Amino acid sequence: MELGLMALTQHPSERDPGECMMELVEQARAASDRGFASLFVGEHHFTEDSYFDNFPTLARASAEVRDEMRVGTSVCLLPLHHPGLVAERAATLDAITNGRFVLGAAAGYRDEEFEVLGIDKADRAERLTEGVEVIRKLWTGDGASFHGDHFEFENLTSRPHPVQEGGPPIWLGGSAPSAVRRAATLGDAWIMDPVSQIDKLEKAVELYDRETPTVPVCRPIRRDIYVAETSEEAVETAMPYLLDKFDSLTEWGIIDGGDTPTDDRERFEAVRQGRYIIGSPDRVVDELEALNERLGVDHVIGRVQWPGMKHDRAMAAIDLLGREVRPRVETL
Repeated sequence: MELGLMALTQHPSERDPGECMMELVEQARAASDRGFASLFVGEHHFTEDSYFDNFPTLARASAEVRDEMRVGTSVCLLPLHHPGLVAERAATLDAITNGRFVLGAAAGYRDEEFEVLGIDKADRAERLTEGVEVIRKLWTGDGASFHGDHFEFENLTSRPHPVQEGGPPIWLGGSAPSAVRRAATLGDAWIMDPVSQIDKLEKAVELYDRETPTVPVCRPIRRDIYVAETSEEAVETAMPYLLDKFDSLTEWGIIDGGDTPTDDRERFEAVRQGRYIIGSPDRVVDELEALNERLGVDHVIGRVQWPGMKHDRAMAAIDLLGREVRPRVETL
């Protein structure tokens, strides 16, 4: 099993963005030094917080990591973009990283992003499918033509072509059955989402395995992870940020919050099960082993920091994950 870092690109608006970027760069360097296998960033737009754009952020951070470390998007909200531009940006990042870029993509879910850009959210699945098809055409040949419901062009050439033969691997996200089927038939891998509980993901893995015609390049998952010397310290540190994130996702309709206790600690214990990996190195190792055994996961993209959390807390978690957790799970 490989461990990757999901770098934080969302910060409270009152923070200095230059300082936030330097913290991200320092965390990327630390993850590289501690043997992490990958660095990923996400994408959102038009939020009250500051949110760094994914492609230039990766270009900056990739200069700080070792040559073996993959970098990628988790995820690029492909329906919000013209795929021709994404093909160029991804190919450029593949050149910057000398063939270590991964294009993770998904449909998106926030109404505001589609509304502001004048894109019908109901078209997101079709735009994602066509987008992947367009990107692969442009990566692998000159004078490409495409005639779809959303994108159309004749005799188009996009340069540079990627360093990786055939282009970077495309990992597709999404948890709905239709999204899992799309990942199985169109993607090189399926990124399991960070909030679905393991029981739900087990059923989705069964669907994915039935639908995919080939063996995926890997079985990645995104998870919120925080490790400290003791489980109690880890919970006390991460709990307020994860509860705030859980509430935000509930408001956006991504999670069914259901009936949860009003006491913060009781509520956290209720929502963390099968979802958040929080604890001592021993506990984190046990939960990563469970992901491998139950879901076949072999690449975990861990987010160790959330908006408002101090930089030194994230650095401590990266250090402990690299020293005490990674060596114990890399043989899984």
